[in-house]
Amino acid sequence: MKTSTKVAIGLSVAAVAGIVSAAIVSDTMVDVIRHKKNRHQVKKFVDDKFDGNEKMLNVVDDLSDDDLDSLMNVMGKIKDSRKQISVYGENVKEATDSLKGKLEGLLDHVL
Repeated sequence: MKTSTKVAIGLSVAAVAGIVSAAIVSDTMVDVIRHKKNRHQVKKFVDDKFDGNEKMLNVVDDLSDDDLDSLMNVMGKIKDSRKQISVYGENVKEATDSLKGKLEGLLDHVL
């Protein structure tokens, strides 16, 4: 085997190893950034809703990344539920207004 072929194979192996390492590191960095963002959001929530209660902020600092992920999932589900409730509320309001209009029309017709 020629030396140039050996060098090309060696460089190819090094390049593949570098790409794999970069992918693993970038995935880890994405997780780290996501966890920091989640922690910041929870701290902001505590600051807004609990007037920056130091004990609550310390609890947020002590939460593990998995705990924060679970908390963020719960907060997301609550937000989705609020949206559904507002949609249902609008439908109920429209139905109530419609029924009220029909009853008023019926009363006007009868009286």
